Amino acid sequence: MRYYDKLNYMIDIQRRVPKQSRSIAVVDAILEVTAHILLESKEQVFTTNHIATLAGVSIGSLYQYFPNKESIVAKLVGLHQAEEFRRISSLMTKIRKSRTCKNSKSDRENNIRLVMEEFISVHSENLELARILRIQANSLAYPELSQNTASFLTEFLHPLLDEVDGSDLHDNYTRAYIIANSVDSLIQTTLIDEPLFFTQPEFIDELVNLSMGYLGQSQDFGNA
Repeated sequence: MRYYDKLNYMIDIQRRVPKQSRSIAVVDAILEVTAHILLESKEQVFTTNHIATLAGVSIGSLYQYFPNKESIVAKLVGLHQAEEFRRISSLMTKIRKSRTCKNSKSDRENNIRLVMEEFISVHSENLELARILRIQANSLAYPELSQNTASFLTEFLHPLLDEVDGSDLHDNYTRAYIIANSVDSLIQTTLIDEPLFFTQPEFIDELVNLSMGYLGQSQDFGNA
């Protein structure tokens, strides 16, 4: 897996951005090893020296790209978010092309479900790493990491609400903002406290019910 080949999105936490294949390989190795350490040691203490040794690079090479271990973990968190953005963005492109974005309330419900399913899928593919990265993100001094997902989700949910029920566009942006922040907060909390919920279809049902219920269109999926 080449972490550095993910979507080219990230907050500015690196000292240098690698451009040559050799330097990209160094950064890839550092990120790969750090992910492995997080999975193996959970939340125990580790050092940049430990990372450099396992990655097969000098500590000097590591410090050329990252000022400390926190910035390496932050990079991993950001790359995980970048994958979320890429996947949801791709899904939204498909939804817009399908012309169901603004057709009816039932279309809106289905599209919201598709977004929730994709959002959950990104985390579920490596659930333990996603959980550990969320725990790490909560302790990192990079507030952007906590704000990015909800902001981006707001922008993608907004078109799903527009022109369906004649609501004012500004009101629908407010609705999208509230839904996105509620869902994101719930997902991040669930990642830490109840990660197995991500494997249960009922969890997606309830996320859709939460969103549609806020819009005044909830339904009892258990009795559907």
